[in-house]
Amino acid sequence: MHSTTTLIPANVMRRGYADTRAGQIHYYAAGRSGPLLFLLHETALSGSEFERVLPILGTRCRAVALDTPGYGMSDAPDAPLAIADLAACLHAAIQTFGNGPCILAGVHTGSSLALELATGLLQDRVSRLIMSGLALLSAEEVAAFRSIIATPALDSEGNFLLEEWRKRRERWGEHATLADVLWGTVEQMRVYDRFNWALEAVFEHDARACLERLSCPSLFLVGEEDSLVECDRRAAPLVADARLIVLPDLGGRLPYLAPQLYADQLFSFLGLG
Repeated sequence: MHSTTTLIPANVMRRGYADTRAGQIHYYAAGRSGPLLFLLHETALSGSEFERVLPILGTRCRAVALDTPGYGMSDAPDAPLAIADLAACLHAAIQTFGNGPCILAGVHTGSSLALELATGLLQDRVSRLIMSGLALLSAEEVAAFRSIIATPALDSEGNFLLEEWRKRRERWGEHATLADVLWGTVEQMRVYDRFNWALEAVFEHDARACLERLSCPSLFLVGEEDSLVECDRRAAPLVADARLIVLPDLGGRLPYLAPQLYADQLFSFLGLG
């Protein structure tokens, strides 16, 4: 269990590490009361994707954003892992916060991990599931994504940095400021030699089979300009107890770029509004 000092207000974000057999899993947390909510990020970002929304979520939840193994400040595995194996590592970290009911929310890769956990190791604990951009991809879509995720070829002039900047600026579009693009580029460069490991795991993950086993109330929450919005549109009908909300005039990374709106939607779905 994780203790906190009473000197820190409940909604102020804190950081820490969960010790597991797979190594240390870094986390961000806010809140001391309410339902236990775990937040899982997209690739190649980290739990910092939730930094802006955690203080809001912490007013009504015990919210914890975990760095996936190999990303952010979590220890890296020796080799690429499948989604099931990454989920097992995160499960070990989640267990250190207690064994009661919990809620899972994920973005892109984080949605795949949350879905795997909700239909596997945490099936008996997860009461609600929120996914933003679940990668329910066709073979053609996988090929298209693979064409843009090659490991950067380092060069002495640093041209690879400019190339990664340009690619992210183009993909993120007008919703992201230059500071947002810088944050995303730096997050990727921190793990440049393995940034695509989790993406390859997503490409091999059988999301459809997991969706067919999913039994808890679920929300697909996505911006209409998110690169995976069509995936959520095709995934939601596969789940009996699911809602789909497509937010107009917004792209991806909702917890970072639209934290109040993201939190309000979660609170409404969780009955905490």
